[in-house]
Amino acid sequence: MRSIPLAMLMLASTLAHSAERDLQFTTIFGDSRIIAIRNTGDTPMPLDGWRLCTQNSTSGPMMSDPGTLDGVTIPAHSSIIIRYNNDALPTRPTHFNASDFVDIAPFELDAYAISLYFPDASGEVDFNNPDQMADHIQWKRNLISNDFGTLCSPVAQDAGLWADASEWIYVRVHMYLIELRDQNPGEPDSPDVYSVSLDCRGDLSDDGILDFFDISAFISYFAAQHPLADFSNDGIWDFFDVSLFLSAYSEGQCPNFGF
Repeated sequence: MRSIPLAMLMLASTLAHSAERDLQFTTIFGDSRIIAIRNTGDTPMPLDGWRLCTQNSTSGPMMSDPGTLDGVTIPAHSSIIIRYNNDALPTRPTHFNASDFVDIAPFELDAYAISLYFPDASGEVDFNNPDQMADHIQWKRNLISNDFGTLCSPVAQDAGLWADASEWIYVRVHMYLIELRDQNPGEPDSPDVYSVSLDCRGDLSDDGILDFFDISAFISYFAAQHPLADFSNDGIWDFFDVSLFLSAYSEGQCPNFGF
């Protein structure tokens, strides 16, 4: 019997799940606590039996109940919205309250990971099975230890959906938007393919105040070639980053976030 090369098996697995993996976490609105899941494919996708794996900095892993999305279909090139403020209007059938997904970890900026799973032929979801994961995204603030990890992040890495389980999209308290720039379903995502928009970009110390600590933080990040000091978002740490930081710092104050 002739053996099948491993590369062909991996390709067959990817092709088998290509439609499901057209669903991607494309946009996260930090201020309004909203996550958008978009069907980037050309065919509608029914969500019967689909489930979420979520975890924040304190919650531990939480898996949504089966049946929550039964009867829901995302049309081609359309999105559904999860509203963590539970302010979805009944006149918008594509908007869901987070409370509809029992159980789901509360939204936070400190650290959050969310994965989307589809059922097997028998309608069951195995959260340890990378072949059943459609997409994954994770973000955190620098105040969270580098050792922090979530249950479903390694599964996302094994699924080829997240390049490295230890890599996070860096956000701060003033983050209002995370947006997927490169929509390549089924390919490994990483922080590099997302853009992060901030209301107060100069607040590198993440304390809601622009002061000497932000200058010190920028110098440290710049010397270490850390992404937080790459203000020009070009992967190069040079004069342009210094200039853009000084411009952001000269704004003098941050919006009031309760500090």
